[in-house]
Amino acid sequence: MNCLSCNSKTCKKTGADCNLGRDGVLTEYRNPETVKLYEDADSLVSGGRAGSLSRLDEIIEFASAQGYREIAVAYCYSMEKQAVRLKEVLEKNSFKVSSCRCTINGIKESDISPSLKGGVNCNPIGQAVELNNSSADLVIEMGLCLGHDILFHQYLEKPFTVFAVKDRFHNHNPLAGLE
Repeated sequence: MNCLSCNSKTCKKTGADCNLGRDGVLTEYRNPETVKLYEDADSLVSGGRAGSLSRLDEIIEFASAQGYREIAVAYCYSMEKQAVRLKEVLEKNSFKVSSCRCTINGIKESDISPSLKGGVNCNPIGQAVELNNSSADLVIEMGLCLGHDILFHQYLEKPFTVFAVKDRFHNHNPLAGLE
């Protein structure tokens, strides 16, 4: 599959099933919880709403529509100031908010691998385990390092969304690298 090389774009233009996977995928969409989630997501952009809400506004509206009451923020210590502000905004919108910093459990790099000699560092698996055991309905990820975010996603068993991607070079706006 290489959609970037496709010139016809018939999947978008005519609804063509270019990889013959439609039936299997539609079976997955038949789950009522999946339909509700999809409809709530669609409401954020349908009817001319696309581009009218910030990412934070979308998260708040979506979480409310889904009936989420508790949101956990999984964040990098370098974004703690922003995580505090996010917590304040979410609480103003009636959510219970918990948080989990990347340095949970105080694990040193050398505890993970003897070849690493640094001090206390990120523990994305520990973050995921902690949040899996929490009562959070939704996890918002903020600024986990590349690779650490992959481990976090592999171990997290809860619905999550990414609010901020770490890109120190482009002030956390990775799309600037494409300009």
